[in-house]
Amino acid sequence: MNVAYVAKEDRLLLRVSTRKGDEYRIWLTRRFTTMLLNVLDRRMERFGGAPSLASSQETRRLFKQGAMEKSYEAEKARSYPLGEAGVLAFRINSRAGDHDEMSLQILPERGQGVTLNLNKTLLYMFYNVLTQGVDQAGWHLNVGEASVNVH
Repeated sequence: MNVAYVAKEDRLLLRVSTRKGDEYRIWLTRRFTTMLLNVLDRRMERFGGAPSLASSQETRRLFKQGAMEKSYEAEKARSYPLGEAGVLAFRINSRAGDHDEMSLQILPERGQGVTLNLNKTLLYMFYNVLTQGVDQAGWHLNVGEASVNVH
């Protein structure tokens, strides 16, 4: 999973790869990113908030293994189910799953999008990757209660 700011588009590009070599590309506007971060933030609050998830044993283990330092390997992509150019995110569907998981769909206005099944640790990691993209963009977003530059 990777999020990068593309200045020419003034958007974030979310790229999600599968083990089969598929790469899903989804463009995130500032407005959509704000909505997405709020959905993720509300879900994390059910688990004690970002500090609690960050300090969990599983999260610490992944950080020690370099999960956030590994570069995204785009060259492995063999197919692009949403098209090589990607789609523009328009809708979010989320629901709680079994065993503290969250099913998150990011969808275009019409057609297929991507579904992410996130346990507590992956939820925190996705939030972290997304906020790094927001930092790259220099966006000040309304997340939670305050208008902040998300960190």
